[in-house]
Amino acid sequence: MAEYRHLATPHPQWENFPHNLPPNTRILGLNRDRLPISPQSGLELKEFDVPARDRYPIRVRSYKQSTLETRDALPLLIYFHGGGFVTGGLETDDGPCRDIASNIPILVLNVEYRLAPEHPFPVGFMDCLDVVLWAASHKSQSTLPSNISLDSGFIIGGTSAGANFTFGIAHLVAQTHKSELLHHLTGILFLAGTICHEDARPAKYADRILSIDEVTSGPGLSKASIKYFADKYGAPPSDVRRSPLLFESHAGLAQRAVVYACGWDPRRDETLLVEEILRGEGVQTRKYIYPGLPHGFWGSCPDVEESKAWKRDLLEGVEFLLSGEVA
Repeated sequence: MAEYRHLATPHPQWENFPHNLPPNTRILGLNRDRLPISPQSGLELKEFDVPARDRYPIRVRSYKQSTLETRDALPLLIYFHGGGFVTGGLETDDGPCRDIASNIPILVLNVEYRLAPEHPFPVGFMDCLDVVLWAASHKSQSTLPSNISLDSGFIIGGTSAGANFTFGIAHLVAQTHKSELLHHLTGILFLAGTICHEDARPAKYADRILSIDEVTSGPGLSKASIKYFADKYGAPPSDVRRSPLLFESHAGLAQRAVVYACGWDPRRDETLLVEEILRGEGVQTRKYIYPGLPHGFWGSCPDVEESKAWKRDLLEGVEFLLSGEVA
């Protein structure tokens, strides 16, 4: 998207990362850790397993306010972490999941899907799909709180690779598995994600996905790391589970969607294209753009002012997804 090229001018504080950041800035890296749950006042945190189609136990961490009345209808957000399909885990976005649940009456499920290269494409994608299908079926009723109400909100979302899963799963849920669900999706939360392998871009979108070629280096994600992750993941470029932009239709995915685009990010244009496509399908959308900031900046440096502002935007976005009537 040529009109967004100016957003790639690095923010002075993030240029020459990390040397211009404030002194003693906490910098977090991605890993596969699964640590014991750290208690938090006012939050009820649990872990349990959801069976994948091959019976593998997918670990899920749940978050909700401990003071909620059981008679209050509780919407659901299923969240998929980032990490290029090869790293990340329950700890990667534990902070944002806690923030959402602490501030909004909602149940958040954080999914620990299997990772490549040990589990190459499409294993991680199918794990996340299986959790969504499980949560929206009678199978989940003995595990999830009794007051879960998909009528009050049924959202899926994620960051980076998790956002890629989100867009693909939204299509499959709407087009293939709709009859299996107790309720269709109401919201999509899409953060700095990819929707099409660069080798499979349709000609009609040639001028809408430019950042993957033009933003080749920077903190968080570079051309080299994208190739590294792709080689480990092993997804055929034209498979719609890797490139959901290739689905024939993008209609009927949800009622509302929120996207978060980083300006200095190879994935910037794909993220903004999600909002453009869904808005064209009649979905109510909202977008947040962060000029000069790199891919997933909020995860690498959660304490800086830019990340604190993003957290406020995240909560505002989830509240937007839950506002209004649910059909």
